[in-house]
Amino acid sequence: MRKDRPKTHRSDSAGGVRSGPRRTCAGCRKSLDQDLLVRYVLSPQDEVVVDYRRKLPGRGVYTCLNRSCLELAVKRKQLSRSLRGGKEPSVEKMWRALYDQIRGKVLNLLGMSRKAGQVISGTRQVLSELQAAKEVGLLVRADDLSSAIAEKVEKAASCNNVPCTVLFTKEQLGRLLGKSERGVVMLKNGPLTAAIAKELERLDKFSGEL
Repeated sequence: MRKDRPKTHRSDSAGGVRSGPRRTCAGCRKSLDQDLLVRYVLSPQDEVVVDYRRKLPGRGVYTCLNRSCLELAVKRKQLSRSLRGGKEPSVEKMWRALYDQIRGKVLNLLGMSRKAGQVISGTRQVLSELQAAKEVGLLVRADDLSSAIAEKVEKAASCNNVPCTVLFTKEQLGRLLGKSERGVVMLKNGPLTAAIAKELERLDKFSGEL
């Protein structure tokens, strides 16, 4: 299969600074920076699949990261037509797969943060760090944390202007950190935390749509 040809876009600003490759959304037809779009490819089984990290080989087609553009592309049969094969996928299946892949990327980034020594976990330790006014970029608390502890953590985060996201279970967070269970994870300021915050912002798009 033919691989995507990278396209660059020259900005209109002084100095002619180039942005990243641009692609056209198969739904709304807008031309946007590739990083703002979702990529789809044809699998060896001749199925249209989500390639959120843009690592799979072959020809790709793109949509904006919103359900309306995906629905429009599927309705017009733009995905299978652009990929020259396969049948048009289910919007629900693609949306779920996209959600799972973004969650997977968040888990991967959390793992990288742990190895880089940027993670502090455990309710007592996290609350202690917050009370000491340490530099904190983000809190992630488990969705099955008890209501009393969850309220205490969120109140402390709010008092210190630290974003707090509810995601994963205590078991999932614990497994990620090599522990039995962890209810709260604190991330120090840094590039990895910024990357995680970006992916968490994208997950918000799925609220009420799954």
